[in-house]
Amino acid sequence: MAVWSLLRLGNRRLTQIIEREFSDAYWQRQLSHRWPLFTLRRPLGAGTWRSLYSDLLLSAPCLACLASGPSSWDVDEASSWRQRRLRLEYRSLIQEPPYGVAAVPTPVDSGRLSQWHAVICGPPGSPYQGGAFFLSLTVPHSYPLRPPLIRFLTKVFHPNVSRHGDVGLDAILPTNWSLALTLAKVLVCVQSLLTDPYTEVSMEPRIARLCIENRPEFERLARLWTWKYAMHDFVGPLAATDEPAGDGGGDL
Repeated sequence: MAVWSLLRLGNRRLTQIIEREFSDAYWQRQLSHRWPLFTLRRPLGAGTWRSLYSDLLLSAPCLACLASGPSSWDVDEASSWRQRRLRLEYRSLIQEPPYGVAAVPTPVDSGRLSQWHAVICGPPGSPYQGGAFFLSLTVPHSYPLRPPLIRFLTKVFHPNVSRHGDVGLDAILPTNWSLALTLAKVLVCVQSLLTDPYTEVSMEPRIARLCIENRPEFERLARLWTWKYAMHDFVGPLAATDEPAGDGGGDL
């Protein structure tokens, strides 16, 4: 992100140096590292991986949150029970993944399975259809006694997702956290939230109010955000454009 930030300065000489020193393959590797579940649904021409990397970064709700990355809640060593359970959950996600959901642990936490990447496909029939929404999951060392921390890494116009990408757990699971719940089940709950927003408890009250009072306008903005921020795997890199109406995490 540091190299990308230098490009954003707009200095012509600096841009020429970076373009000479950092090949398109470099940006492809960086994209694969930061979004390991990203896949393309169409051929990508040469010389466009940097633009795609830039678009994905700009699609994040909060660049500061993305740069810092998730962090574990506890510092104690994880229990063997937790590790066994997470390994079983990972095996299940690989062998029998829920429809439209995928998750993999990151390789940077020494095999403790504390940090995960996930992707959710927008449910058919919803204004999020066709979108690929990336998320991060932080699993506390006391899991499964405590729930994971979930954050969207893709902007989404939704009353239960904050402008920083945080998801309201009360909206996902109106009942209390249960030992029977798994990472896969939580992700499926998040996916179902895209079909049926929970407006009684919201992270963005103004979006919730719009959803209740003017559902067609809410769905129009949700589709617009989905096209701009969650369909890079299909439409490819976009030219710089004005932010869509209602952008800025619910500032309508």
